Amino acid sequence: MKHQQGPLRFRGTPNRLLATLELREFPPAKVCRVVLPDAGSLPLSVRRLRSAEPIVSTLSFRLPKSTPPGSYEGNVELGGKRIPILVDVEPRASLRFIPSRVRCKEQPGARITAELTLLNRGNVEVTVPREDQFCVFANDGLMRAMYRGLVEEDGDGQQRIDRIMDELAKAHGGLVRVTVTEGAGPLAPEEVRDLTVNLHFSHRLIGGHTYRGTWSVSEASLEVEIEAVGESNGEEKGR
Repeated sequence: MKHQQGPLRFRGTPNRLLATLELREFPPAKVCRVVLPDAGSLPLSVRRLRSAEPIVSTLSFRLPKSTPPGSYEGNVELGGKRIPILVDVEPRASLRFIPSRVRCKEQPGARITAELTLLNRGNVEVTVPREDQFCVFANDGLMRAMYRGLVEEDGDGQQRIDRIMDELAKAHGGLVRVTVTEGAGPLAPEEVRDLTVNLHFSHRLIGGHTYRGTWSVSEASLEVEIEAVGESNGEEKGR
């Protein structure tokens, strides 16, 4: 083992903290561990990166997913040798919607209510907005736009591109307005919260087409799909 100048530094998110060290002797796994004051004794994985000199290995371990960002002091034990360490825990946002998809069959301009659960699996607080918005596009919009542009017989390449862009604009189903009537506000690590969410679709939707979009809260994504039925009541400005 090469003499270590100062503490060995681990960096990463709680689910994987890494450091590198020159090890001449590869210690057995049962005598490798990390000792931190608040976390106790944790298994330490040692993996050799190269066999030629210098013989470098990666050391890695995990902390509970909700461990707050910050620096922590402790030790690693490798085959009877103890090395001081400094652990830099980085922020990690990780949320999950349950269910992860909302499907509906409604007329243009419809309003629906969805009951959802949001889990904060990261180590930082996130905020669930009370109001938000996102776009939806027709499922077949991109393919139809490319086809219309490629079969355009009149004009040059620029006119083909203009045709594609015009068709893409037609595939835009406008903005979906999101209102969180229950559950908005800060969400702490490991917190689980039920949400009541109202979705207001645009009148730009065209009956007979299916539209899809995603509402995102930090790292969580809720897929929203609407099959439009009936006739549009006309476009709304900005939507």
